[in-house]
Amino acid sequence: MAAVATARPQQAQDRPAAQQPAENPIDRWNRMSPEERERELAKLPPARAKEIRQRIRRYNQMHPEEQQALRQRYQTFSQLPAEQQQIVRQRWREFRQLSPPRRIAVRREIDQIRRLPGAERQARLNSEEFRSRFSAPEQQMIRDLSIYLPK
Repeated sequence: MAAVATARPQQAQDRPAAQQPAENPIDRWNRMSPEERERELAKLPPARAKEIRQRIRRYNQMHPEEQQALRQRYQTFSQLPAEQQQIVRQRWREFRQLSPPRRIAVRREIDQIRRLPGAERQARLNSEEFRSRFSAPEQQMIRDLSIYLPK
């Protein structure tokens, strides 16, 4: 995957670093030849290689608008400091461990909180209703994901 993470299109290489947007790793992956992809996947444990193939397939089946939204989220994420990126990764791992009904409830809350202006967001996160509807780990997930990935 090192090749995937470091590949850059020629156009991006011609721009100053400050103007280069964070590139979606899936787009870099899609520009690789099938042989390059298979060489990279062969370096991974089989389960991880399978997961990557599935994620690439899902991404490639998305509508262009969905792909663009994902690119924008990736750019926002890539601009976070490393420690905040680690927190976001951990919270998403925890989120995926929730039962489907809890994932739906938590996701809805994250989406609603992201849309609120700062003061209203803080009031919502501190409300009794919020504390009564979500467990402490869910509250932390919602806080961290709505703060570090605001939109």
